[in-house]
Amino acid sequence: MKKILCMLVGILILVTSVSALAENQIRVAIGSQFTTLDPALNTEVVNNYVISHIYVGMFKADENNNPTNMLCDSYTVSDDSLVYTFKIRDDAVWSDGQPVTANDFVYSYLRALSYGADNAWAVYDMVTYVVGAAEYNTAAMEVGESFDCTKEDASSVGIKAIDDKTLEITLKSPLPYLTKLMGSNVWLPVRADFAPQHESLWSYEAGYPTSGAYTLTWASESEGATLAKSETFFGSADVSLDSLEYVVMPDAAAQDMAFRSGEIDIAMAPSNETALTYQGTDNLWVMPQCSNYFLAINSGSTGPEWAKNANLRRALALAIDRDTLVDVLGGALLYPPLYGYVPTGVGGVDGDFRAEADAEGLSLNYDPEQAIALLAEAGYDASNPLHITYKYSNNGIHGDVATMLQAMWQSIGLDVTFEAVESGVFYDQLDAGDFEISRYGYVASDDAKQYLDLWTTKMQVVAAVDDPVYDKMIEDASWLTNMKDYYTALHAAEDYLCKDNVYVIPLFNYTTPVLVKSGVTGYRSLGGTVNFNKVVVE
Repeated sequence: MKKILCMLVGILILVTSVSALAENQIRVAIGSQFTTLDPALNTEVVNNYVISHIYVGMFKADENNNPTNMLCDSYTVSDDSLVYTFKIRDDAVWSDGQPVTANDFVYSYLRALSYGADNAWAVYDMVTYVVGAAEYNTAAMEVGESFDCTKEDASSVGIKAIDDKTLEITLKSPLPYLTKLMGSNVWLPVRADFAPQHESLWSYEAGYPTSGAYTLTWASESEGATLAKSETFFGSADVSLDSLEYVVMPDAAAQDMAFRSGEIDIAMAPSNETALTYQGTDNLWVMPQCSNYFLAINSGSTGPEWAKNANLRRALALAIDRDTLVDVLGGALLYPPLYGYVPTGVGGVDGDFRAEADAEGLSLNYDPEQAIALLAEAGYDASNPLHITYKYSNNGIHGDVATMLQAMWQSIGLDVTFEAVESGVFYDQLDAGDFEISRYGYVASDDAKQYLDLWTTKMQVVAAVDDPVYDKMIEDASWLTNMKDYYTALHAAEDYLCKDNVYVIPLFNYTTPVLVKSGVTGYRSLGGTVNFNKVVVE
């Protein structure tokens, strides 16, 4: 009897061991806490670590940042490019087995439009381009939390469920990158029976139905989240990772130590110093980001007089040695120099928008002598220096950038004053036009126009760039349905913004250095968002 019992225990241990080995799982450290897991509110990269794995929309970006069909089986576009009709695939189901329907999308979009002030930025594209969306959004904001998107009249909004499997969206003007937008954030579907209209705390509660490759099994805003593979996902056969755990570790040094000790498999936000020690090995993955780091100059009504002079703006740009700047920060591997406003990784006429523009020749290269000459033409020299105030947020690399810029500008005779502010109020001050020249950064992976739109007067709260010619260039481009003509027009608008008028000064692209444990393979960047679906742990 004792011998039989021992054999049973041995078998149990063996089965348990095989089961543990069969589960393909990883532990990932991330650099900041979640702010929401509700797609209707999300505008932050950190939230996408979870959201992009538990949800899919009509489309998803591939490794080349092109939209590929997900919940969408097929779609048609009207001759005037204003009406899109989407057919939902027959095998699209939620994680609880219930079919995904066009009405799920209708609820999700109307919910987003009527959520409240907290997601005003998240719904910008929807409000701007969808017929009736702006009016619906305004009405909902006026009524407040008593507004019920399941009962209020939405017949004038260009979002319709033609039948269970057919969604129709009608636009006010052409939007060439609509299918790219529909792969993330506010365009993702949520279920009406689990996602209340005016609150989002449900998004941290495990067990609600999701449309993507994983379900949420646990989440804490400040601690992390765990995900488990969804067996009902139509693409589950291509998902190799069984479970995924995120751990919030804001301190880069802590991530470095946890990676070295084997406590985590992937460090998404290690220190640059540690990341560079792995340069040339399989343990360092430099993930490209569709993001830029640049300087914004306030030439608008609230800006200083000097900023209204294009040659003075040009002088500031010519005084910047980008190569030296990025070397001090950690090198071009982590901070590739940027000579145009739209960063690398965004599509263009035939390929990458940035590569296409740079092939025509770089502009505003480092030329301090020309910068001094332009200052002299405007009456500034050592006896009468131009005084400027540089604003930046006092976190991350921004202080180091400010110190280097100060030295470069002082070398051509400028008198530079710093204004460092808390990161929490930084962009509020920029929106209010409370700056002369400031660091700026923007992240968007869908289209070059998203970057260029930022400096139209309609997009700015208080216009730092107030140029009707530029506004018209962007407006005219939006109506071009031929993609070659469209991107050619956007290239011209970018030249006007940062070459001809130097309203902004590009500095470098951002990348994300990631540490990966040996034996972990299959990680990818899809449209600038990390994806672990195909990860295999040896």
